[in-house]
Amino acid sequence: MNIHLFNPENDLALAAGCRQYTPPPNARAIHKAGALLPMWWAEEDDIILAPTEMSDEARNLSERFGLKGCISDITHNISDAHPWGWSLDAKRQFINFGVDESILPTDCHIERMRQLGHRRISIEILKRIDTVDHLPVETTNAIDIVRIERQYPGCYVKSPWSGSGRGVFCAGSLNEDALLRRAEGIIHRQGSVIIERGLDKILDFAALFHSDGKEVSFRGLSIFSTEARGMYNGNIVSHQKDLEKRLSDFIDLRNLRSIVEQETDVLTELVASTYNGWLGIDMMIHRENGKFKIMPCVEMNLRMTMGVVAMKIQERLGLKTPHFMSWRHNDPHTTTISLLPPVAGFRLTLSPTML
Repeated sequence: MNIHLFNPENDLALAAGCRQYTPPPNARAIHKAGALLPMWWAEEDDIILAPTEMSDEARNLSERFGLKGCISDITHNISDAHPWGWSLDAKRQFINFGVDESILPTDCHIERMRQLGHRRISIEILKRIDTVDHLPVETTNAIDIVRIERQYPGCYVKSPWSGSGRGVFCAGSLNEDALLRRAEGIIHRQGSVIIERGLDKILDFAALFHSDGKEVSFRGLSIFSTEARGMYNGNIVSHQKDLEKRLSDFIDLRNLRSIVEQETDVLTELVASTYNGWLGIDMMIHRENGKFKIMPCVEMNLRMTMGVVAMKIQERLGLKTPHFMSWRHNDPHTTTISLLPPVAGFRLTLSPTML
């Protein structure tokens, strides 16, 4: 029997590096609103770590969509734990619920996963697949950021750990003094900072992988959208052939398949022995000198992703037409399908509105 935890604040917990992390209000609200989200991929008799007062909502989801999993306080038969992402804080939540610590990763193991979740891993992946164009730079000196921004205006600065677009900003949005102060703050808190050249983005997409602890396998693609600041907006929910067709309007799929094959091998080398579960590599189609190109690795997410959620929902519902999945807040529209019950004004929805 497995136990599942939706802890979308995990990337922020990794940045904090502490066992008792208190997320900001918005992250706490999404945690509560998405507590039942693992029901979309849970198996029979699996437990969902969620408040007991959500038991009725869990039963309603099960009856409405044929979902598995339930809310229960029985922990003695649990054989494996599956959080959205691993951190010391995720481990604490399982232990507080009553999960036997012997089935959870050790603190040292979690630290190894934390280091693999550092944004510098994208640089390593790009090097290993022989990508030399637009390599990001990791630095511990804020002056380097100013120098690179002068050379390539419109660069993006990234914290080593952050999630859903948080911790990412455009260097050109600040004057040099403000840029130095902000970069120095990140370096002080997290030890370094990543800077990469801005690209003429056309489309965000991702390759989805799964590690079984020995090797990594490619499982599918996802197409998603972000707001201007890089914040996650939503995912297309559609069958893989449709997603491939959308990408093929810009790129040669044979080139993409070659990149994915290389990344599968690299991920097996880098993460398989340390990590068991879902992961994704965010990519980008961008325009350069009038041609569409693939940026093979914007970043790696060593955790469950909304792209995997979109794939699971497509599989579960067998949708014939594309839909758009997104989190909505205080949204009165009735044309959308609620994939989860509304909590604190937030709900996960499925809409025919497309990108």
